Amino acid sequence: MRWVVTALVVAGTIAWTFPDFHLGLAGALIGLLLQLTAAQAGLALGAVLFGLRITHLIIGLGSELKSWTRTNQRIVLRSIPVLAAVGITGQKPGVRRRTVITGAFAIACCALITAAAWLAIGSAFGKGLALATTACLCLQLVPIDKAGHTSLGWFVFGLPKLSGRRLGELEARPRVLVGMDAYHRGDIDEAERIYDELVKDHPDLITVVGLKVVTRCAREKYLEALQAVLALNGRDDIGTRELAFIMATTAGITVQAVEAGQFPAEVGLQTARNMLNNAYEAGYPQHRANGTLAVMALVEGETAKARQLAGWAAKSSENAPGRADDLITVARAWMADGNNAKARDLVAEAHELAGWSPRVAATRARLEIS
Repeated sequence: MRWVVTALVVAGTIAWTFPDFHLGLAGALIGLLLQLTAAQAGLALGAVLFGLRITHLIIGLGSELKSWTRTNQRIVLRSIPVLAAVGITGQKPGVRRRTVITGAFAIACCALITAAAWLAIGSAFGKGLALATTACLCLQLVPIDKAGHTSLGWFVFGLPKLSGRRLGELEARPRVLVGMDAYHRGDIDEAERIYDELVKDHPDLITVVGLKVVTRCAREKYLEALQAVLALNGRDDIGTRELAFIMATTAGITVQAVEAGQFPAEVGLQTARNMLNNAYEAGYPQHRANGTLAVMALVEGETAKARQLAGWAAKSSENAPGRADDLITVARAWMADGNNAKARDLVAEAHELAGWSPRVAATRARLEIS
């Protein structure tokens, strides 16, 4: 749909602005960038106003200029200051109501941009601007909820219709978030205690299972984590979006188990590849699998590939433990190539981010011994 709408905007702009179509197309490009940025800015501001948490905020494109990583939030500033990406989640009761209002607020921001653009149609540039902002707004209004993209329209028109387990997942998120916060700061005992309380009230929620999975991995009990995830695959109440994340998670845990020597490499790596391929088919963004692919490359002795993939994953990471884990993959790849000096710098940063992580601690100990 996006490509069809893009083609229509280009054709319409050329026809409406001829012979100054080059100015019209320039306006259309600026309009697209403005509208996409307005959508993310609206979500970020709405989250602050209406009681949601911003989990990550990535500003711009290109190489990373500066980043700020906290226990449960990551902010990244990139070299080309266009576009942005924001992640939001519920941290107070009434998550659905707060999220719907936030989505409506973001749509209002986009509508203001569109209205302003139509005031400038006296020039070819303004005509292109108006067409592009209008088309982008219409696309945002279409309810889409996929592994790689959730539209503003879904927040406003799809979310109010949720019922059953999916609604339960949403409304239980503040309690699950408390457990995930404990995990992110390394208080695994507290995270496990919260899981034990949650599972009594919500034994069927995937987010609760997710809390169990991360705490089992934090204890290096990868096979137990794998069993918990695999148990979800046979359920008939899971949609395509959730299935994509489950299969990607299965691949990630399997690779960790292989690296830790808890699962045969010849079986585990192929299983992980199959799971990732299935996740891609279900809409999982391939770039989000870079961390898993990096560990696979490391296990197979492809150290240069492991460093590249883990470097990409670290730059796009959304939380402190995730970035620390990717940095450790890069460090271990340098260690495998005999360059402990470069590894030490990476491990030092990883230790600041998540020194409690078994993978971070084990790598740091190996470097100290060496």
